[in-house]
Amino acid sequence: MHDRPADVLNVSTQSLLGLLDAAHEPILVRDLEGRILFWNQGCEALYGHSREVAHHAKAPELLATVFPAPLEEITARLVAEGQWRGEVTRRLADGREAVIDLRWSLRRDAAGGAAQVLETGRDVTAARKAEEALRRSEYRFRNVFHAMSVSFWELDFSALAGMFGALRAKGVTSLRAHIAENPGFVREMMQASQVVDVNEKSLQLFEATREQLIGPVDRFWPPSSEHVFAASVIAALEKKPHYESEARFRTYDGREFDGLFTCCYPREYLPQGATLVGVIDITDRLRAQEDLQRVQAELAHAARISTLGELTASIAHEVNQPLSAIVTNGEAGLRWLRRETPDLEEVRQAFDRMIGEANRASGVIGRIRTMAVKGEPETDRLALAPLVEDAVLLVRRELTTHGVALRVQVPADLPEVEGDRVQLQQVLVNLMVNAVQAMAEVDERVLTVRGEVESKGEGEDDTVVLAVSDTGPGVAPERASQLFNAFYTTKSDGMGMGLSICKTIAQAHGGEIVVTSWPGEGATFRLELPRAGDPQGDD
Repeated sequence: MHDRPADVLNVSTQSLLGLLDAAHEPILVRDLEGRILFWNQGCEALYGHSREVAHHAKAPELLATVFPAPLEEITARLVAEGQWRGEVTRRLADGREAVIDLRWSLRRDAAGGAAQVLETGRDVTAARKAEEALRRSEYRFRNVFHAMSVSFWELDFSALAGMFGALRAKGVTSLRAHIAENPGFVREMMQASQVVDVNEKSLQLFEATREQLIGPVDRFWPPSSEHVFAASVIAALEKKPHYESEARFRTYDGREFDGLFTCCYPREYLPQGATLVGVIDITDRLRAQEDLQRVQAELAHAARISTLGELTASIAHEVNQPLSAIVTNGEAGLRWLRRETPDLEEVRQAFDRMIGEANRASGVIGRIRTMAVKGEPETDRLALAPLVEDAVLLVRRELTTHGVALRVQVPADLPEVEGDRVQLQQVLVNLMVNAVQAMAEVDERVLTVRGEVESKGEGEDDTVVLAVSDTGPGVAPERASQLFNAFYTTKSDGMGMGLSICKTIAQAHGGEIVVTSWPGEGATFRLELPRAGDPQGDD
């Protein structure tokens, strides 16, 4: 009768051991001294030691276990509480180290004494490495965020998702188009975007405490920069990795400054509506650029004044003689007329000499204009498309400053011309700058540079044309014929030499400059140059 319960217990124990051995999780049983009594397949798979090697070996020595506290303390806690859980480092059979999350459960004997320990483990090495990498990444991010001399803002724009959802429900398919029709929506987006954290540089730049900066972002964006904010939101919706632009910002007390605005959209944080914004104060840089431009303008003006001084001296020297002769002949003519019997033939001859001297003076002026082109042109075969590109580079800042849109329509295969690159570029730059200044008072400012070929008919060379057109007020008909005269200008601070010299250069190249204009519809200046002849081959 007493054998039956023992047989039943024995079978149950074997079945239990079989189940534990088949488990994928590493499970071992050891005594209080650490000797391994049971080692399942999960232990073999994780630790790499066979059952024969592990049997009766001491687990701490076999696995070179590093505990988070002295083993004696952990064992005392196990005996007192009946269980223990913690992470240890163990060396696997192949020499690798692994972090194991252990659970120990104490089995007591019939007398209540500690008998055996059941251990289950779980390999958490990969998870701990990922956590450490994340911790280090966050540490680096926080160091950069707070230590860099750039104003960093962490924004939460998750509320915008609801706003966009409401728009879609109303049938809005394009945020860009909706903003164009409803500009006030940008301010609503700003009010819904929240500042959740800033660094120390932000406190200095925006002259506020952290508490004052936390909250809606709209307080720091003046109306002049709303388009930049809108563009940054659209960039995020279009899944661009980042956005950058210059913008105006407002400090906490209302002072405005210029800044370089950068925004990045981390893929892992976008679903939560988080983004990182950087602001760099570029006020000093822009001021330096403006100072440089002012100095350059003053130097250019000084150079023009110097040129005019040289030109005036030449005119005074060359024109002095014909003017003196005109005066002398005029006085002689008056004397002949005042005689009791006027000698009309002498008067006629004096007047003829006056006309001749006047023509001579006119010729001097023509030669002075020719002198504006220093020396003989250095003639080369020139492609006009690259010439236009170089000229555009020179006036790009002027275009940007005055808000002028540029359209270049110069075919790459436009025929070549023969001429001096610097002088022709000077003409083109002058025409473009004049066009920009002519559009100062109009709203729509478009500068167009076109290149084309005009056929002159059979037996005549084709003409290559560069046309510079503006959308300014145009040129009044009574002024069109005087534009190219020396010293004629419509500008209050102009000297009237630019177009005159341009015409001289064009004529020196065998070409011409003509203007067509309709009041209120802009003006077009056409630089017409003869097409270069076909290159001569070797005999």
